[in-house]
Formats: sequence, C-alpha cells, structure tokens
Amino acid sequence: QKRCGRIKARGCADGRKQRVWKLKEETSAPTVHTESLFLSCVIDAMENRNVVTLDIPGAFMQADMDEVVHMKLEGALAELMTRVDPELYSQYTTTENGKLKLTRR
Repeated sequence: QKRCGRIKARGCADGRKQRVWKLKEETSAPTVHTESLFLSCVIDAMENRNVVTLDIPGAFMQADMDEVVHMKLEGALAELMTRVDPELYSQYTTTENGKLKLTRR
C-alpha cells in the first residue's frame, strides 16, 4: 500500500498474475542516479572511450533450468567477449558470412 492509501499492483504483459519467486522484502532493483549516469558519460566522452549498451532478454531469470541452453552471440558482442577473455572465448568463435559468431552450449 502506498503512503497516500492507494494499493500498489503489478501485472504481466498478457494479463496473468505475477508469480512470486522471492519475497519482496528480499529483493531489490538498484537504479543509478541520473547525475551519476551523466558524470560517467562525460568521463567516457573526455577519455574518448568506446561504450556499448545491451540488453540480454532473460539474463536475470530467477528460475532453475534443467534443460540444455544453447546461446549464440554475433557481431559486436561476440567480438567484445572474445577481446575480454580470448583464452576462454576464442575456442567457441567462428566466422559466418563475414560476421564473428560465438556459440556455446
């Protein structure tokens, strides 16, 4: 319940009720302050840094998975991962149609 007395609610995109994986008291969703983001952007610009932002759907799923998961990254993300740790990731990279692909089971 909000301070003004209204009831808070959440829903899923298709209208089903949200499943409770963890108690709300045990979870958090850290959010960066706007000023911190701007300061980071200024530093990146002043130092002429290359910055990549990406979203990996399902990256923070809170579910146990017993199945085998196949993952394929391509392009800039595959190149970045290979540059970060060449010894680990280069064994999973291939080139297909001129694009670097990182595939892992």
